[in-house]
Formats: sequence, C-alpha cells, structure tokens
Amino acid sequence: MRFRSTLISLISVALAAPSALAQSTPEATLARFIELANAGELTTREGQALLTGEAKEMATAAKSNLPAADKVVAVSPIFAAARIVLHSPAGEEANAYFYLEKTAAGWAVSAFRQMAVSGMDMMLLAEMLKQKQLPPDDQLRRRNLELTLATDSRLRAWFGANRQALDSLRPLSADLATLGLLSVSETEHGTKIVVGKTLDSTVGFLRAAPSGPPTISPSGFIWIEELGDGWFLFRTT
Repeated sequence: MRFRSTLISLISVALAAPSALAQSTPEATLARFIELANAGELTTREGQALLTGEAKEMATAAKSNLPAADKVVAVSPIFAAARIVLHSPAGEEANAYFYLEKTAAGWAVSAFRQMAVSGMDMMLLAEMLKQKQLPPDDQLRRRNLELTLATDSRLRAWFGANRQALDSLRPLSADLATLGLLSVSETEHGTKIVVGKTLDSTVGFLRAAPSGPPTISPSGFIWIEELGDGWFLFRTT
C-alpha cells in the first residue's frame, strides 16, 4: 500500500512538472503556450494550466501556426506583454500581442490582441498601389494608409529615416500630411504623433513626458516599444 501511494505521488509530480517549469517566467510560459497552441492542445489539462482570464475562456482545440515570440516586455513584476510576428504563405507580415499575468500557480497567458484593420482601407490601398500615377491628394492618402497599415518593423524603419522631421514637428504643422501623418498633440504622456486610425485602433509615435510612457494593457495601449531618446512606438485599441 505504501509503495502504491509513493508511486501515485511520483506520477502526480511528473505530470505537474511540465506546467510548473513552463510557468516559471513569462518567456517560458509563452514558449510552452505556443507549442501547445500549435499542437491543438490548449484545452488539455496542461494547456488550461497555462491560461487565465479571457484567454482561458477562448481556448479551443484548433491547431495554430505560431512562431516564437519576437519580443517579451516585463511591464511589472506581475504583468508582461509579448509580440509575435505572423507571416502568411504569401510573405505578408502581421503583429499579434499577447499578455501574461503572474498567478498563484505561476505565469499564465491572459489575453491577446491584434490591431483592428478596416477591410475598406486595405482594398483602397491595394487599388492605389496598382495606379502608376495618382492626384496629389490621393498620393498623400496612400502614404498615410501605407503607414497606418504598416507592421511594427516597417514603422521602426520609417521612424529611423524620418526621426529628424519628427523632432521638429509641432501641432498644425504643414509637414504632417507630407510625411503621411494624421495629427500631433501635447498630452499628459508627452508629444503624441498619430500616424493613423482604423476602426477602433490607433498607431503612432510618442515622445514621452518626464513621467514616462503609458503602461501597456489589453484595453488601452496594447503595445509600447522604445525607439530611443525618449521616443516610443504605440498602438491603442
């Protein structure tokens, strides 16, 4: 009887070990989450142990095709955010943002977000890109749509090439439209330059106030990425 009890205890520990190890850090949790999601095992006992909140409610047995996380950010001792860069068979790139919370059992994935994209905007841009020549106003519109629908990597590259112009921007600047931007304003978080809006999402750049940039959360600024010298890339929903 004692041998049987010891064996059961050992089996229980062995079954619990993968989850315990996976939940030790945000990086480990997300890596194991991706493995289970790609295998269609998020509804298993181990998969459920790695989830909390709305992510747990939305879990399915469908198989995903997620790559490894591109970046993991420690927002606080009990909250983290991560970006995964998705690629379509045609080579198109998209960003998805995942959020993790530290629970009593360890780290767990709590939510995920993607920037809401208007199908009309995508169709309009596709048609504009087919045209060899566009009227001046449409050229500005196309430039804005290209930036608004751009991925983080393209926006970082654009920022690097246009940093000097952004440093000198002021509200109501005539250079806004030429650069393909929507607006610039002073806010509690600093100088906020909005690239564009699509549905309920906004993307832009922020020169943070001395108090620092806003905090990442699934319900506000879904992504904040440092670009250097007090500048940040932001996305909201």
